[in-house]
Amino acid sequence: MSLNIIHLKDRKDRLKLLDIQIIEQNIVNYTVWEGVLDKENLKRGIAKAHKQIIEWARNQNLPSILIAEDDVKFTARGAFEYFLQNEPKEYDLYLGGITYGNIKSDNSTTDFAGTHFYKINQKFYDTFLSLPEEKDIDRSLANKGKFIVCDPFIAIQQNGFSDNQKREQNYDLYLQNRRLFG
Repeated sequence: MSLNIIHLKDRKDRLKLLDIQIIEQNIVNYTVWEGVLDKENLKRGIAKAHKQIIEWARNQNLPSILIAEDDVKFTARGAFEYFLQNEPKEYDLYLGGITYGNIKSDNSTTDFAGTHFYKINQKFYDTFLSLPEEKDIDRSLANKGKFIVCDPFIAIQQNGFSDNQKREQNYDLYLQNRRLFG
C-alpha cells in the first residue's frame, strides 16, 4: 500500500522529520504531494490538499488510499505495519490516531480531530469530496461516516509550529489517557 503524504514545500523542517519517520517505519512506497496554501483561508488550503489526493484515487478507481500529513509521527518502530495488518473490515475512515474525540468500545468515533494519518475507503470518496472547505476538514466530517480509530494509536502529530493554528503546538496534551503503540 502506497502512502500519500501532503507537504508544503517551504516546510523543510518537516521534511527532515518526515524522512526520519519513513526510514524508521521502512516505508518504501510513498508519494509526496504538494500541499495547498490558501493565505485567505488556511482551512480551505488543507481541505484542498486532502481532496486532491482523494480525487486522484477516485479517478484511478482505487479501493482505498492512505494519506498522511507531513507532521505525522509514528509512535514506535513497526507502527505503520501494525496499522496495515489491523485494518478493520468495515469503515469509511480508518484513523491512525486522533487529537480530539470520544472513542467507543468498538474503536469507533463519530466526531474527531486528526486527519494526520488515515485510510479512506472508496465508498466514502464522494462524501469526503463534497465537504465544505471553509472550516477544518476533520470537523466537517462529524457524524458523516463510520470512523474507526486504530487501538492503540500508531500515529500522532509532531510537536512544533502549526500552519493551521499559526502557533507552536504541543500535541502531547491531547494524548493523556490514550493508548499508544510501542
